[in-house]
Parts: sequence; structure tokens; C-alpha cells
Amino acid sequence: MSKERRTTRRRPILDSFSFFVVLPKNGDHRLRVYDVSEGGVGFDFDAGGESPQDFPVKMGDTMDLHFYLNQSLYLPLQVSVKRIDEKGGVRRIGAEFKDTQGAGFKALSGFLAMLDQISEAAQIDS
Repeated sequence: MSKERRTTRRRPILDSFSFFVVLPKNGDHRLRVYDVSEGGVGFDFDAGGESPQDFPVKMGDTMDLHFYLNQSLYLPLQVSVKRIDEKGGVRRIGAEFKDTQGAGFKALSGFLAMLDQISEAAQIDS
């Protein structure tokens, strides 16, 4: 069993939400978010089909990203790449939030608190 490396609690993304990120420098590709916490975000780096040479990434890279809460509403954030894993030909990025004093990060923190409250009380209609 691997030891948890994070100092902040992970929040699995509920399937009823469709969060995604966009890296403006890489185009309009919607990249699936697979987890988020106060410390960072995990997302698929490859939209599908491109080679790693098309969009290179390495540990320590800093990048701007748009964290979309729905189809048109996003929070601008800056992250630093802390982990790169490859699963099924798709690179997964684990990134740490950089500007924790900015408006985008503060809004995300508030949203995560609300998400916690919703997760405790909500029921999914199947």
C-alpha cells in the first residue's frame, strides 16, 4: 500500500460534475480533471491522439490553466507540475497551485468548501 504524499485531503470528483481544464498555450483542448484539493489538481494532459512531442511537459514546469466549473465559467489558475504518470497512452499531471493569494485560487477554495457541504448532504437520483 503506497503512502499518501499529499498534505491536503483529496476530493474525488463527483461524476455529476463535469469539471475540466484548458491550457491556453496548448489550444482549446478540454482536459479531464480526475481530482482536486486545496493543494493542487490532477488532470489528463493529452486530449487524445497527439504525440508527447506536440505538447512537451516536464517536472517543475509552470503553466497557466483555466479550471472550468461548467461549459463557460472558469477560474484562471497557475500551477507547477509535480508528477507525470502515463496510463493508457495518456499523460496524467499532478500539479500544485502556485498563486495561493490570487482571486482565482481563493474562489476555488470557496468552491471546494461548498463541494464538501454538497457531498455530505446530496443524493444522486439514478
